[in-house]
Amino acid sequence: MLRHIVMWKFNEGVDSKAVGEEIKKRILTLCDSMPEAKRGEVVYIPLSTSTHDIILSVDVDDEEALQKYATSKEHVDIAETLIKPNTNSRVAIDYLF
Repeated sequence: MLRHIVMWKFNEGVDSKAVGEEIKKRILTLCDSMPEAKRGEVVYIPLSTSTHDIILSVDVDDEEALQKYATSKEHVDIAETLIKPNTNSRVAIDYLF
């Protein structure tokens, strides 16, 4: 299994609860519709000790499944219309477990 984790900071002035909930809803809907995605999680109300505002974690079988997830029309649309306009400071890690 492979875990894909991405974190961002929200841009100044963004309604983090509204945007966070929309990102969560759309990512989890995407994960539910793709057999490659075994588990999806989005957290957008972190503790004050956190360095980022929103985290996405998705489990897939392997790198091929991750590539299919990442390049799917739905994922690209979420990234381009919702995530990129509202966030910055992206960090990511992928690892096998």
